[in-house]
Amino acid sequence: MKSILLTICSVLFCGTVLAQSAEGLWETFDTKRQKPMSHVRIYKQDGKLYGTVVKVLDEQYKTCTRCSGDDKNKPTVGLMVIRGLEKKGDKWEKDDGLLDPISGLIIDGELWMVSPDKLKVKGTWGFISDTQTWTRVSQ
Repeated sequence: MKSILLTICSVLFCGTVLAQSAEGLWETFDTKRQKPMSHVRIYKQDGKLYGTVVKVLDEQYKTCTRCSGDDKNKPTVGLMVIRGLEKKGDKWEKDDGLLDPISGLIIDGELWMVSPDKLKVKGTWGFISDTQTWTRVSQ
């Protein structure tokens, strides 16, 4: 009886996490610097996921000096850092789907919900990857 109840609770919990939306306001956290870096507003448009920086928490990174093309030397606030990720099972992903405003690189991106208030964001460039945990910001 306990194992049946445990199974039912696990299925309900997984269903709740999977049903959560990544849309909303998120605080990014840089694992290398061990500090929050920005607030990103994530939204859906035409079935794809996008995210724009709405607040910079570290003034050192208020301008995207290492970005190239149209983003070169633009303010970090307003930059689109999540660029059209597509739903694939429980994750959102796309080659060249993330902009890292610190390095200026456009990298492959993957994003998935861990809980209603935790989001994993993985960026990969070649054989190098980093996964950050972002926290939902109360609105």
